[in-house]
Amino acid sequence: MNTIDRHQFDGVLHHLPNNLLIIDDSGVIIYANNQLEKTFGYTKEEVLGQKAQMLIPDYQRKLNAKKRSEFYTRPHALPIGSGVEVTGVKKNGEEFPMEVGLTPFNRNGANLLAVTIIDNTKRKKVEEDLIKKNELLNLGEQINQIGHWQWNVIDDKITWSDNLYAMFQREKGGELCYETYFSYVYEEDSQFVLGRTQKILEDKQFYDFFHRIKTGTGQIKTVHLMGKVFLNERGEVAEMVGTCQDVTKQKADEKRVELFTQQLQAKNKELEMFAYVAGHDLKEPVRTIGAMTQLFMQSNGASLNEEGRELMEIISNAAGRMKQLINDLSDYSKLGTDRTQSTHNCTVIMEEVCKDLAVAIDEANAEIVFNKLPVVQCYRTELRLLFQNLISNAIKFRKPNEKPVIHVSAELNEDCWTFTVKDNGIGMAKDCLPDIFQIFRRLHSREEYPGTGIGLAHCKKIVELHEGEIWVESEQGKGSTFYFTIPLS
Repeated sequence: MNTIDRHQFDGVLHHLPNNLLIIDDSGVIIYANNQLEKTFGYTKEEVLGQKAQMLIPDYQRKLNAKKRSEFYTRPHALPIGSGVEVTGVKKNGEEFPMEVGLTPFNRNGANLLAVTIIDNTKRKKVEEDLIKKNELLNLGEQINQIGHWQWNVIDDKITWSDNLYAMFQREKGGELCYETYFSYVYEEDSQFVLGRTQKILEDKQFYDFFHRIKTGTGQIKTVHLMGKVFLNERGEVAEMVGTCQDVTKQKADEKRVELFTQQLQAKNKELEMFAYVAGHDLKEPVRTIGAMTQLFMQSNGASLNEEGRELMEIISNAAGRMKQLINDLSDYSKLGTDRTQSTHNCTVIMEEVCKDLAVAIDEANAEIVFNKLPVVQCYRTELRLLFQNLISNAIKFRKPNEKPVIHVSAELNEDCWTFTVKDNGIGMAKDCLPDIFQIFRRLHSREEYPGTGIGLAHCKKIVELHEGEIWVESEQGKGSTFYFTIPLS
């Protein structure tokens, strides 16, 4: 039989990865391996003959002495992993968590104790990080009304997170299985849930789905299940893990939005019909007033005095403005009725607008400057009207003794084209800018500048129809710059 001599045995003990001490029944260290210096900072010579309590903090020494006394009344082995955790203190005073294993033995009639010590600093750090992550996970689940689950399909065992128990209003305890979960499924949704589960098992992939549950207190909730399927080496579905989110409020909000949208669409149709009928019915009496005024002037104009002719002219002008206002309102109500977008070149649209406004451009001696404009997805008729309104306004609100120059350009941003229409006209006071796009908003009298005050309201509605934004920068006497965006998609 092979034997190991004392020197070989000591060599093995000195190179163990853990700290090893041997202490006598009075607590004095009579042996220490080399690992002690790496862990505590003491050399063997510094600890031999010293009390082992030097390796623990002062505040734990009394308690340690009491436990050692109790231990020696009935000594028994406590291996590493038995849960004996204490605080150690290094030579430099630094404290750290450690785990201790105890093995009592007798040598030559003396009661000795082998003490194995493991530095638990890294393990404690991992445990603390894991606890923090679990706390963050639980907090995130509570905030988002989510719980997570795990289903061992082979053994039909399910585990729930704490928040899932709270969501289902079920007390923790007892084993969970698929039948347990299914008992909470709302009766009207049971066939759907069974069918979806069967499809997931057959296709071996998870399909997220919604269904209703009836909680432990009888509350009806809607939940959203998402998950992932794991297969075993035979290709069978062995496990599923996933989340269950309470979307009751979300679904209720969606229904309210859907109902509101339906009501809004119905109201819009009513308003469109009202605008059409009102416009049609109002046009006739206005046309009659205009025609009768003109006929009266032809028949009796010569016999009227100057005041009478002025009154008839006021009536005629008012009828003309009313006719124009009705036409503008009718056009405003029709914006966006054709909901088909297509691709169009804005350069071509601007060229057409300039041709349509040729007379006004010539009369004002205006200069319209635009380089190559982009191709965009848009409602062509509406976009053309947008350019036409902005150019017409720039020509109308020009300075009396200065040639109107209007620059049109476009710049590509991250998710849209930003168009700019800049003029050198009379400009606007800054306190007027917030309300400039409101319908019937006028900054000047009809005698100064004719119009119905609907043009910029048209512009705003057209831009919003394209899901863009419109705004203006202006200063009195220094012209105006209108900006609007057209999204890329």
